[in-house]
Amino acid sequence: MTVTPPRPAGRAADEELPRLIHRLAVLLSAGLTPASAWRHVAGGDAGAHPLVAAVAEHAALVRDPAEAMAAASGDPPVEWRALTAAWRIAATAGAPLSPVLRSIADALRDRADARREIAVALAAPRATARLVLWLPAAGVLLALMIGVDVVATATHPVGLVSVAAGLGLVHIGRRWTRRLLAAAEPPAPTAGLAFDLLAIAAAGGRGPEAALRLVIDQLAAVGCSPPPGEVIELGDLVSLSRRSGAPLGELARTEAHQARVGARGAARRTAERLGVRLMLPLGACVLPAFLLIGVVPILLGIVSSTLAG
Repeated sequence: MTVTPPRPAGRAADEELPRLIHRLAVLLSAGLTPASAWRHVAGGDAGAHPLVAAVAEHAALVRDPAEAMAAASGDPPVEWRALTAAWRIAATAGAPLSPVLRSIADALRDRADARREIAVALAAPRATARLVLWLPAAGVLLALMIGVDVVATATHPVGLVSVAAGLGLVHIGRRWTRRLLAAAEPPAPTAGLAFDLLAIAAAGGRGPEAALRLVIDQLAAVGCSPPPGEVIELGDLVSLSRRSGAPLGELARTEAHQARVGARGAARRTAERLGVRLMLPLGACVLPAFLLIGVVPILLGIVSSTLAG
């Protein structure tokens, strides 16, 4: 029975997995068998990545490393599923594994670099968003400091409507801000993956159409099917290779690199624009909420006190 290891922490795995995959590639190019290479990588850095250790201990490793990789976790991250698909395609097509693993390691390392760059770009906008979302609470504190009866004011019909509207705007502002921040994510680990795998399949000597079918089938098997638009692009690339006689592997590798560069550039631009876009929920939701929760009750309390006097 295989014990499912705990899933590694997202960012730690994002940093660690490319290094381990690169080590695996070096060991394979040195002539080690896949089973021996996996065990050396797991033994040389015990505990660094639970999925690697699980593969090294799996009973199917000698017979079928891809099966051991697929069974290493009940819910593997997309990077791991992509690696499994690449291994299966290389084994099926008869392509050398070492260049395949180096390509995947480089792609994952590129994504890790993009994640760090985006985190730096988002540091100030995230801090600003957290700060301004506390403005309505600061308004309540201000009301208490100047002696306004917040409870009595909030239960007044006008105060009740004002506070309710303010809380609603705070909720909308939080959701809006979270959505903007979520949009500035690093490029998907599958960016350019289908083109990389097409180059792998073509390296085994298969015809362009057979290589494409192998890639589509294996990606579907691991739940990483490319979007319809990318499938069309893959088909166009196969047609171009067939018509022109140009090597499909070289064409596919160029397209994979371009796809990763484009995804990374789009993520960077989104992060850079975020500082300006965060002003929208601030102006439309947070500042009005500050007025409704903090200022209106103060004014209402002052007016009530004046009339009572």
